[in-house]
Amino acid sequence: MKRTGSCKQCGNCCRDFCIDMHVGGVTDYEFTEYLRWLESHVGVSADIKNFKGRNVELQIRNPCKNLVENKDGTFSCAIHDNKPDICKRYPEEDYGDDVSRDCGFKFIPE
Repeated sequence: MKRTGSCKQCGNCCRDFCIDMHVGGVTDYEFTEYLRWLESHVGVSADIKNFKGRNVELQIRNPCKNLVENKDGTFSCAIHDNKPDICKRYPEEDYGDDVSRDCGFKFIPE
């Protein structure tokens, strides 16, 4: 898939984000306790993708400290010129419903 479009400054990608992670080398009990610990933090929820494979998608519901709301209702980054590369590249792939419908980026087959 090829990314097209441009940023509309909706700020949605900076309000919350998901991380796919693998937790290896632990027992079922330890894995369950790890998930309980993660979800005990404000703004974090964990979706188990594969319990036995120990794959989890974490949703972090805390906005970036550099997200600034402009007077016109759009959003901008306070450190735009020096923001992390991962921010510049997002979204790198089609995340489906995880990317806001308002996002200016779309994906088309190559």
